[in-house]
Amino acid sequence: MATLQEDIAAIATAARSGRLDEAAVRAATAAAVHPADPVLMALAGAVEFHRGQFEQAARYLGTAHRLNPHDITVRANLAEALYRTGNNAGALALCTVETARADRSLRLARLGGALAQEAGRMAEAIDFYRLIVNQTADDWVAWNNLGNALGDIGDTAGAVDALRRALRLAPDSPPIHVNLGNALIADGKVNEAEIVLRDAANRFTDDPTPLVSLHGLYLAAGYETAAYDAMSDAAHRAPDNPTVQCDFGYEAQRAARWDLAETAYRRALEGAPTLASAYVGLASVFERVNREDELDGLKAAALDAGIDEASIAFIDALRFKRANAYDDALAALERAGDVVAPARAAHLLGTMLDRLGRHDDAFAAFAEMNRLWAEDPSDPIKRAALYRDGIMHGTALLESEWVSSWTPAAPPVGKEPVPVFLLGFPRSGTTLLDTMLMADPRVVVLEEEPFIGLAELEAGGVDALGQMSEAQQREAQRLYYERVRKLAEVTPDTVIIDKHPMHLNKIPVIRRLFPEARFLLALRHPADALLSCYITNFRLNNAMSNFLNLDDAATTYDLSFSYWEKARAVFDLPVATVVYERLVEDTARELRPVFEWLGLAWPDEELDHTRAARARGTVTTASYSQVTEPIYTRAAGRWHRYAHHLEPVFDKLRPWAERFGYSLVDGRIPAWPGEEAATAP
Repeated sequence: MATLQEDIAAIATAARSGRLDEAAVRAATAAAVHPADPVLMALAGAVEFHRGQFEQAARYLGTAHRLNPHDITVRANLAEALYRTGNNAGALALCTVETARADRSLRLARLGGALAQEAGRMAEAIDFYRLIVNQTADDWVAWNNLGNALGDIGDTAGAVDALRRALRLAPDSPPIHVNLGNALIADGKVNEAEIVLRDAANRFTDDPTPLVSLHGLYLAAGYETAAYDAMSDAAHRAPDNPTVQCDFGYEAQRAARWDLAETAYRRALEGAPTLASAYVGLASVFERVNREDELDGLKAAALDAGIDEASIAFIDALRFKRANAYDDALAALERAGDVVAPARAAHLLGTMLDRLGRHDDAFAAFAEMNRLWAEDPSDPIKRAALYRDGIMHGTALLESEWVSSWTPAAPPVGKEPVPVFLLGFPRSGTTLLDTMLMADPRVVVLEEEPFIGLAELEAGGVDALGQMSEAQQREAQRLYYERVRKLAEVTPDTVIIDKHPMHLNKIPVIRRLFPEARFLLALRHPADALLSCYITNFRLNNAMSNFLNLDDAATTYDLSFSYWEKARAVFDLPVATVVYERLVEDTARELRPVFEWLGLAWPDEELDHTRAARARGTVTTASYSQVTEPIYTRAAGRWHRYAHHLEPVFDKLRPWAERFGYSLVDGRIPAWPGEEAATAP
């Protein structure tokens, strides 16, 4: 029989020659005879490791380690074998910092760092990575991992420093660019982060990851348009990436681009048919664009795909809600748990409780929704204050002396139709009104498009309006119509209704571009408008952020109408007022004079706004569901049911209520022309 040394030599020779199976057989035979020899066990373990037989390798190497626990090579081999078998805890137990220091190969340090980081044991991971970079300063992988681990424990400055080193060593690594960008964001160096991430996006044109990080950066800063554009570009780069597509679907929803949201969710499901969040997103889209009849089919598809019960329950909640089965909807929403954002769930809860007549509970749910949104990283409360500051600045500037100092106005723009501007405080019936105006097929409605705000921005702000040259005015007009034509066909006979409630605060720029423009003011009881704003799940731009608490909302109402009334007087604006409560009481009586004033054709048959709403396609404002219903009066006087919650802001609203012909005591509404004030039904 061969001696142990001869067996070891034969095994080694076979292994070096690539005859691993032969080496394994010899090793097994020898191990049966010499089961306590650490050298043989270590060699047998190495052979099985190279054969990919990691379970067997771990058994041999475990024996070798017990026989000789101080052998660093055996320890490292065993740790790697255990890792390959999925026994991460066992592998990490072998990778102590003390033993890693004795391992000149740094295998224990590298494996220990990765496993500790994966296990969330960041302090250990950092010790391992520091050991590596102290011995091999050019190891960009270790610097990158160290930076990520430091970021995870909140050492943002250390993370940035480590990742800068990694990037210098590996400038062509897309992940390091993204990691550095994210670390800079966490360290408060937002401008530098944007530069790093934008550079990565431009250099690595197939990689969506830098754009995804830019989306987060812009969203946190409150730059919603830039955030949308970044995620849109990411989705374009990764059409087959379900996660990116689903994230873009959600972002498109936030931007009211429902067709794009639906397409993105469907793409996500093509790549990941069991992706529950895509089904939830599609359900929200269907409910939002008045395609609730498709929710049943969506639920059936989700069941076939084996989607979790909570996501199915959310679809059910929307199905029951649109069927007015609010008790069932409430129960389904409770089963849905956290499958949607908490603020969205709180809004749905409040809506259902309101319809059930549980008004105090409903108000509590809406308050929770607003509390959650107020904690958004984009700091909406601060942005809301900046918006109010802008109104106050505009009000102070708006004096007859300022307007008389303006350079001459540009003449009317050829045969282009002068827009009619439909404005009014949000939730005052502007969407219902513009839908009714669409009974004349010549009407084109712009739904809260930012064209006027862009014109003001491009002019250099409200302060620069007065000194616009004729050429600048002409260019601003040209850009306006160019933007309109991207949305609709425009002829000289077209009647453009530019609907944007908060254009209450944009009169100077409108007057500068369109001196002949007429205005439609949608008016509603101040308390009803304010309540509706407070309980609506708006997208958090600077203006809508004012509705996260009642005091800011009431202040915004007061500032906006103060500005509007001053502008109306200074410019002597041509205005027709439509009172919401009168509109829902007697539509023809309220609206026919407006049609005549605008030169619109009154429909021969009874005005059917629901048919017009269905024909227009998607309604992008918060009134999406109401405009497809028959005219109802339940929203008129709704504030009475929440009066004790609104009382703290009554002092700010009372002067406007009385000025417009309303009351905070009874149900008075503005009088019909030629009549005394009426009492709302």
